[in-house]
Amino acid sequence: MKKCKHIFYAIAYSLCLLLLAGGCEDETLNNEAEIILSFKVTNDIGKEYNAIIGNENTITIKISPYLDAEAELAVATPSFFLSKGATVAPDPSIPQNFAQAGGVKYTVTAEDRTTRREYTVTWGVSDKMPHGSGFNYAEIGAAKTFPELGYPGTVGNYDIPSIEYGDLYLFHAYCGNYIILLSRNYIDANPASPHAIKVVDKTTLEPAAGISLNLGSIAPASLKMITSDYKGRCVGAVINGGNTEFFYWTTPTAAPIPVGSVAVNMAPYTAALDCASNFQVAGDITGNAWITALAPRSTTGDHYRIKVTGGQLASTYTMISTGYANNDCNGFQMISPLDDSDEPRFIIGDVEGSKGVNGTVKCYINSYAGSTLAVMPALWNSILQVWWVQTGQSLQRDGSRRPVVSGMLINGKSYALVTSGTAWWHAAAVLETDLSVLVHQNLNIAAGISTGWSFGEWADWYWDEEEGEGHLAVWFGRRGLYTYKLTCFE
Repeated sequence: MKKCKHIFYAIAYSLCLLLLAGGCEDETLNNEAEIILSFKVTNDIGKEYNAIIGNENTITIKISPYLDAEAELAVATPSFFLSKGATVAPDPSIPQNFAQAGGVKYTVTAEDRTTRREYTVTWGVSDKMPHGSGFNYAEIGAAKTFPELGYPGTVGNYDIPSIEYGDLYLFHAYCGNYIILLSRNYIDANPASPHAIKVVDKTTLEPAAGISLNLGSIAPASLKMITSDYKGRCVGAVINGGNTEFFYWTTPTAAPIPVGSVAVNMAPYTAALDCASNFQVAGDITGNAWITALAPRSTTGDHYRIKVTGGQLASTYTMISTGYANNDCNGFQMISPLDDSDEPRFIIGDVEGSKGVNGTVKCYINSYAGSTLAVMPALWNSILQVWWVQTGQSLQRDGSRRPVVSGMLINGKSYALVTSGTAWWHAAAVLETDLSVLVHQNLNIAAGISTGWSFGEWADWYWDEEEGEGHLAVWFGRRGLYTYKLTCFE
């Protein structure tokens, strides 16, 4: 029996040798030692960065110039693909400091165990994202409370409404390298007050020494509202009698330039009664744009819509109805085009139900013709912070500005800016146009303060095409101003 076993093993061994010999004639071991297809790293807090594989054994991780590469890449784990049968050292599951001088070296050994190739992984500044792809990072900028901005009073006084408690009825707008702060409450009390119109640096929010807004022949009491166009020009709505005339400023010291007027008062509401006046400019005020403003309240939710063509305002306006009443709850509603196209979609901010009740804040996306295309989800707790309490609540003042909405066109992509909150929180967020996806965690914005009797919120933004970055400023009544920079690097 033992002899038979020996014969069997000898035959099997001979057959294996023959098979191996035949196989070697048809196939050789792979001699490719390459990192292929893609290379990326994930840092210790889960942020992922892509890399470019070069032609000379170099791999470059791309980092936005607005980020601290040494901090972002100090502890990161790579993931990549190798040639068939190849191995690599060091072990890619071990985190590395990819920001270290000289980079990190990986040696790839081919399947033949003879061919080797060494790669050096370093980092470099990422490229700008192509037009139409939007932005990918939001940098938190300067923030100041209203006393830090130079207004009298204290933050946190929850008594009856007053200017000293931060109830400024503020409109703010970008103007070149500055932000204009227009307080309707101070203007109504005393148009000559140094607090009526202020100019601050857009980056630091420090006072712009020696610079004031050049009103030309415009009376301060007639300048009812300001906002920005897409290019960062300040646009003002001036009311004279029953007419509304629009002007813009390229810088605070430049003379105001008229765009045209229409025979209707587009800012009829006052702080003494309510503060529902609002307007938006979608596009380039010196070229083509849309201007929208709240019309007299109705059960159908009516708004004015005016076209700007070649820098000139149309002589007449049209009306657009949202289909949602704006004469209910506290009487606030506003709309904003999502872009400057011929027939843009609109974002609608509305309050419905009973004043000061959670869930009264609503937002919609409507078509140009007025049909609803998207609705902001009723429950935010799994998406945004819990203090939104469903979609937030309206404020106690008639016409208090919540929710303020603005269609943002950043690097060719539309977004929806929404403000909300509760009785004890102001809130804001930048969302995808489905109204259910937060664009960036840094744009999940909150400030704790008694908001119930405040004048609410205001927001302004613009896109700096030359620098390839967006700028956003949000005002929270009784609290202060918050700024953000939106960057567009891969």
